[in-house]
Amino acid sequence: MVRKKLSQLKSTGQLNAIKIANSDNAPVLVAPVTGELKEIKSSHDDSFKSKSGVMFVPHGGNLMVPVSGIVTESTSDYLKLTDISEQTVIMTVVGASTVVRLARYGIGQQLHAGDVVGTMNQKILFADHEALSVYVVWENKTLPIIRYGSVYAGQNIWQVKELHNGDESND
Repeated sequence: MVRKKLSQLKSTGQLNAIKIANSDNAPVLVAPVTGELKEIKSSHDDSFKSKSGVMFVPHGGNLMVPVSGIVTESTSDYLKLTDISEQTVIMTVVGASTVVRLARYGIGQQLHAGDVVGTMNQKILFADHEALSVYVVWENKTLPIIRYGSVYAGQNIWQVKELHNGDESND
């Protein structure tokens, strides 16, 4: 029973991202992990502080592609895509290499927002909650309106319009 519920929970984020991408022409930026979404300037890694992007402190589970696009480079801790607006988007995993490994993809392969591209070692993350950071960075794009805080993998965090009266625009 517990395994079935965990399996359903893991797939919820991916299904949500695919539903949003298929039903809306609005930009989709999904949280690649379940955890805390933070401003990139709060990073302890100086090489990321001045970049245009966001930082995630994962709580575990699967790693997902944050945007749909074509792979231009892929390693076990780095994924570079060109998205539909021809922007370069980079997802980088920084931390202990024993915690997570991204799947490797060929140049020119198409990936969709919400596709699972890696998993994390739950035991290591549980022991050291900040052993890993996931960065999503644009080489030449200004960030959209984003709500920081707790997110689940696959949640669309790109705010297309402002929130009014507590309504959420990314559900």
